[in-house]
Amino acid sequence: MIVCSLTLLAGLGGCASSSGVGQGAAIEDGLLLDSSKIEIDDSSYEEVFEAARAVLMDYRFGINRVDAARGVITTFPKRTVGIGAFWDREQSTLRQEWEDLANQQERTIRVQFEQDPSGTGYSSRATVDVMVYRVHRPNWRVESESVGLSTHARSRDSFGNAVEADFRESMGHDRAFAERVAQQITSRFED
Repeated sequence: MIVCSLTLLAGLGGCASSSGVGQGAAIEDGLLLDSSKIEIDDSSYEEVFEAARAVLMDYRFGINRVDAARGVITTFPKRTVGIGAFWDREQSTLRQEWEDLANQQERTIRVQFEQDPSGTGYSSRATVDVMVYRVHRPNWRVESESVGLSTHARSRDSFGNAVEADFRESMGHDRAFAERVAQQITSRFED
């Protein structure tokens, strides 16, 4: 009975929208309001940049782009199974844990450093933005005898080219996780 209730709850969690994830980013003074700010006064841009990179790797995100000349670090999408992977720390609420378990959701992180007021480089101030995507895999043909024998139907576009087997839907910004990442970066410079 308990297993049936948990399965039902997990299934229903997949139908709801994410709490703690903003559904649209408002912009004020060129800054996403759903992102989190880092301001470290006593350290250089290079030190904060390396600390940000280290924190992203501590959260086990694969680094996609490291561009110190443009002041940006981005990560590859990282998938977790929520409550099923207690070692992953991306989720901020129990609802997010269930949603990540019931749906294939991925998060990406972007750390963008601000221009130095002199215009010669970048300062030790940055914004952290976390996006949540839900991955959809349509056309899955489930085999009734064994799930391992299931296949995916292939679709073709009007030119005859194979269409992607999956697509990602943006679920919005995860401000709570962005704040935790920003706090972790800042805490590396506290005495």
